[in-house]
Parts: sequence; structure tokens; C-alpha cells
Amino acid sequence: MKEIITTDRLTLRRPEMADAAAIASLVGDLDVSRWLTRAPHPYGLSDAYEFISAVQNGNGNTFVVCVGRQVVGCIGTEGQLGYWLGKNHWGRGYASEACRAMVARHFSRSTEDLISGHFTENRPSRHVLEKLGFVRTSQEQARCPATGDCHVLQKMVLTHSAWEAQI
Repeated sequence: MKEIITTDRLTLRRPEMADAAAIASLVGDLDVSRWLTRAPHPYGLSDAYEFISAVQNGNGNTFVVCVGRQVVGCIGTEGQLGYWLGKNHWGRGYASEACRAMVARHFSRSTEDLISGHFTENRPSRHVLEKLGFVRTSQEQARCPATGDCHVLQKMVLTHSAWEAQI
């Protein structure tokens, strides 16, 4: 199935092997990977191919975020809501727009709570989640593979009823 989600400015679609160079370039920027709990640094083309292959063999809840045809990030609900954007695309509201679309997709298919989280130093990510109605639940230590540093990971949850109350 070739699911495509469109918003006012974005297209969310399944990643393809042809996206590997763009993904490697974007995640390869330490300013991006330092906020992620799964991406190593350096992040190369082979990492991107491995990621895409895993996504293609997964449950179909991960999408690349595109402006026009240009890949600018990635978003998914593989166990929890996770997302990243290339540094040149920060501050434009793309994360909020993509997250809103993915949350809507999740709750159109399930009434299960949606979890997410952010490193406490990542205020822009916290802001995106709070705008969607996520609330803080707990904190834990998490290692960033890109830097090797441990950070406080703020866990958050969005309930189906809280989502329904705001739409």
C-alpha cells in the first residue's frame, strides 16, 4: 500500500532507497543527530540504507517529510511519536505540521495513548509536543548515540480523549 499524507505545505510518504543520500546528509549533521536517541554520528549512506530497509520491513508507520519533492525530515509512530528535520528546515513550523498529521493518523486508527519524548535541553521539540496536547509523565536517563552523552529524556503522553477534545 502506498499511503501518502498531505498537509498544507508538506507531503509525508514512505521512504524509498532513492532517499538515502538526502537522509544521510540531513541526519549526518551533528546539530540534528545530537537530539536523537537512535542515530549514530557520523551517519552515512550505509546507515540510511539500513534505516530505509528496516522501515520497509516494519509496520508502515514511518514516513519521510517532504516539501515539494525535497526530503526535509522523517516522522513515525513506531512504538512512539518520533521525528526530526534537517537543520535548514527548523523554525518554519514543519515539525508541528507533520506531527499534527501523524497524530491524526494514529488516532484515526487507534484509541491507544501516544507516547513521545524529548531531551530536556531540546525546547523546540518540547514546544511542538505541548502544542499538540502532550503532557509530561516521567523522566529517565538516555544516551545519545551521536555524542555518547547521557541526557534527561522527558517522556510525554497524548491521550485519545485529550486529542479529541482539541479537534
